[in-house]
Amino acid sequence: MNDADANRRLVKEAWAAIAARDDPTAIERYFANDYVRHSFGADYTRDELRAILDSLGQAFPDLETTNVDIVAEGDRVAYRWEATGTHTGSYMGAPPTQKRIKAGGINIARVEAGRIAEEWSSWDKVSFLHALGIIPLR
Repeated sequence: MNDADANRRLVKEAWAAIAARDDPTAIERYFANDYVRHSFGADYTRDELRAILDSLGQAFPDLETTNVDIVAEGDRVAYRWEATGTHTGSYMGAPPTQKRIKAGGINIARVEAGRIAEEWSSWDKVSFLHALGIIPLR
């Protein structure tokens, strides 16, 4: 197995473990201590990523995420994902709407020493927040 294949497998395993929500050590095992996520002009640490994921899990307890496409080359892994869940808990100040929400995006991960060290994340946050009634589109 070459490095790109190993990195692809690592990213798939990491997000499958996180999506399953039954392994509290997944983030520590798969993400570097100095992990950084770049998203919408902000950078997030590994602990901030955990807080974001915890918040999503509380607001959307049935959240299911699937990696639709995954491509790896060298130390980079690009993956397109889709997530669906029912908004049954408060999220970003929005009370539960009971709406079934779908979101999707593309991430690029950089793997270093067998862990995800950095990611660039892009997803349709505006449509997601509009579907929850947090922001109007008009």
